[in-house]
Amino acid sequence: MASGLQRLFEEESEHQWLAIGLFALFALAGGWAISATGTISSIGNAPVTAGWQGHDVLDVAMVDGEWDLAHVGIVVDSQGPLLYQQEDEGQEGVTIITRTNVPERLLDTENGVWWDAGNGLLLGLAEDNGGDLVQSQSLSGVDEGHAIDLVSTEDSNQVLGWLLVADGQSTSAVAYDGLGSNFTAIDAPEGVTWTHLERFDEDHLAAVGWRVATTPGQNPAQPERQSSVTVILVEDGTMTVLQSVYGPLGSVHSTASLGDGSVLVATEQNAMLIESDASMTGLDVRSSAAMVATDGTVWFAGGADSTLMPRWVDGTLESERLPSRLGMSVASSESDGHSWILFGTDSDGDHAALLLDVDQNASPLSGRGFLNLLFLVVGTASIIGIAGTWWRQSAS
Repeated sequence: MASGLQRLFEEESEHQWLAIGLFALFALAGGWAISATGTISSIGNAPVTAGWQGHDVLDVAMVDGEWDLAHVGIVVDSQGPLLYQQEDEGQEGVTIITRTNVPERLLDTENGVWWDAGNGLLLGLAEDNGGDLVQSQSLSGVDEGHAIDLVSTEDSNQVLGWLLVADGQSTSAVAYDGLGSNFTAIDAPEGVTWTHLERFDEDHLAAVGWRVATTPGQNPAQPERQSSVTVILVEDGTMTVLQSVYGPLGSVHSTASLGDGSVLVATEQNAMLIESDASMTGLDVRSSAAMVATDGTVWFAGGADSTLMPRWVDGTLESERLPSRLGMSVASSESDGHSWILFGTDSDGDHAALLLDVDQNASPLSGRGFLNLLFLVVGTASIIGIAGTWWRQSAS
């Protein structure tokens, strides 16, 4: 074997040194190219033809449609709050739903997008109705106050889901069946305000919110907030509080169910994953928004000057490099698990929206993934070629 390797380098060949030289050049160029493209290539400005362009965005929820970014949105324009649906790109694809009784929040569920229209009515765009406007009658527990979040269910024959209801400074959760039946509501713990409702599993929900932190030495005029999670057992229309725990400091900007029994809770200062037994996994990441992709990856967006986008993958916190500064202060965001839209303002105070195509970023045929694949294929072919030359010379 040693003599064969020696002959490979000693015997002259019109191809062997060319192959070795080209492979070395390819390795250097490939390493540089991979390093140069080691950034998120699928992030850029969101379409300017969308209905949210140039407005303060209160909430957006993606819906199924021929256009990838079909959605329902709540914005504030020069005439005030506006609820609209956009089914196609361009202003011709925008349909104004209402300018009166515009809700503050959309109730985004697996079964469609809904909103509290007041007067005990829940309106929405339900997938099983072909996107048509539907309504259900007198919502239980919202005779006073309004629904701010909703978790739907298909596992019960008695209820359609569970609502989070805000009435002034108080918040509560209650089941509803769409028929006006009365169910007993449960109130948030004293000093806690619930803002989000998420599912752990078929039997447990997470009511997420905040309380005034007990941090010593803080300014009483501007008290610091601390996230709160209440674990709730649900049995059709019966809801039972199991326990409440407190998490990262700061206001909760994002929550999401990961589908594996855990729920993401993210604040400006930190984030955590919590399960129905109240066990928590802390994620040391500061963020202004967060989302969960369909593959279970959790993405985080930072501040306007951030050049990295952290993500939680298979139990590990890592970061992807942005091609430049994020360049906007994020005020809200929306994701369908495939695309992530960030809304906010740029350095000039103008409205801005960024779009991250999560699926494209994860594809092995785009950006750095493609170069890695190309480097692997060509590199393997080169090594096989050199090995073949050595084998033939050692056998001769």
